[in-house]
Amino acid sequence: TARALLKLQDVVGRIPRIQALGPVGEEVVRKMLNMTIDEYMDAQEANNDSGAATIAAPESEDIGAMLVIDRKVDLVTPLMTPLTYEGLLDDVLGVDCSFLTVDATIINPDDDQDETPPPDSSNSGAGKKEREIADIPVHGSDTLYAEVRDQHVEKFGSFLQNQAKALKESHAEFTDRGKKKDLTEIHQFVKNIPVFTQNLRSLTNHIHLAELVKQNTQEPAFRERWQTERSMLEGESCYDTLEDLIACQYPPYRILQLLCLQSICGGGLKSAKYDALRRDIVQTYGYEFLVVLHNLEKVGMLRRRETIWDSSSPFSTLRKSLILINAEVNTVDPDDISYVSSGYAPLTVRLIQSALNGWSGQEEALRELPGRLVDIVQQYPPIDLASAMNKHKSPTRPTLGELAKNNTEGKRKPTLLVFFVGGVTYMEIAAIRFLSKRSSFPYHIICCTTNVINGSTLLQSLS
Repeated sequence: TARALLKLQDVVGRIPRIQALGPVGEEVVRKMLNMTIDEYMDAQEANNDSGAATIAAPESEDIGAMLVIDRKVDLVTPLMTPLTYEGLLDDVLGVDCSFLTVDATIINPDDDQDETPPPDSSNSGAGKKEREIADIPVHGSDTLYAEVRDQHVEKFGSFLQNQAKALKESHAEFTDRGKKKDLTEIHQFVKNIPVFTQNLRSLTNHIHLAELVKQNTQEPAFRERWQTERSMLEGESCYDTLEDLIACQYPPYRILQLLCLQSICGGGLKSAKYDALRRDIVQTYGYEFLVVLHNLEKVGMLRRRETIWDSSSPFSTLRKSLILINAEVNTVDPDDISYVSSGYAPLTVRLIQSALNGWSGQEEALRELPGRLVDIVQQYPPIDLASAMNKHKSPTRPTLGELAKNNTEGKRKPTLLVFFVGGVTYMEIAAIRFLSKRSSFPYHIICCTTNVINGSTLLQSLS
């Protein structure tokens, strides 16, 4: 990661202001600065041998600041259920490298599926109809998908219907026999046929995918899962619900997501409940989950609460000080990032907002986060992290928001690079896009990450 950030600065120039959250975020910045020093010393030595002067590394004109966030800072958000179109596609079907791999019958439901295969002949493979698989691209080059991907589940269905009506009306307007067309209009229509066909195909695919996602979200199990997550976020204990779900053989990684969420939000699990739930999981899902449970304990996602007085939860403090719950958010026409899950604002994105305000009034929240806040000005010749931290301790240093206003001067927004070490979720990406598009937000955000994750993939990586 440090090497990647160094290579990036070779292309765009030296990023002047850097902040980092979490122990791994700090370590990435430390290694990046050490590599910068090594490269500078090598260049100095080479120039001394040749007699040439050392050329100062230019400061980036495009990227005004960088924020490096360790995934350990926020382990709650990956465990939450997203309610945006892109997040739900990943949750229900799984997005891999911006592609969905689905059964072809999902996007072509009109095909004849009632065909009975011919009776088996001497060849055992004869008569077997192979299952067709379709790979659907889901990325920003598809203009329709780019517009719908961050919309809430209550909105994207009607949006796709309106798109279908508009496409039908534009086609009907040209094919109306009562209206004469000149050669220019005919030529323009023929020219647009490939685009029309592509848009129709994309719209058809996303209508079928949206129907599948909506069916999933309307199931009682989905609604109960969302309600259980919200209760845990607000500090309630849901041990009875967890026991019932295990008894019903709820999908193993889904139950582990809820178990970890209960532990993190509640400051650990009661000792007696911890032992009982651990035993139930092993007996229900198999002994291989002993390894998963052990690894979850090691990374801090599962914790036993030793005494009845040991009930302090860092997340409870963060929830109140950063206003992570906004139950009144408008999900159709949102004015806050919490729309991405119908009321929960991703912690990491709230931290991005706080960083722009200079962490004003968030001293208590910073104390509850793992590691310390790193805030340095990168300079030339380069210096190591300890020297940079000591050199720039001025309380009057401008905030990231003030820097953006000073650098804008009527031009386009400067860029803020946010790097997630350990993965980012589609819920967070949607919230970041929402912030970046707002005229009141002073930066255009570019999000980089080691990988894109959700709750299941995060937990499966620990198995």
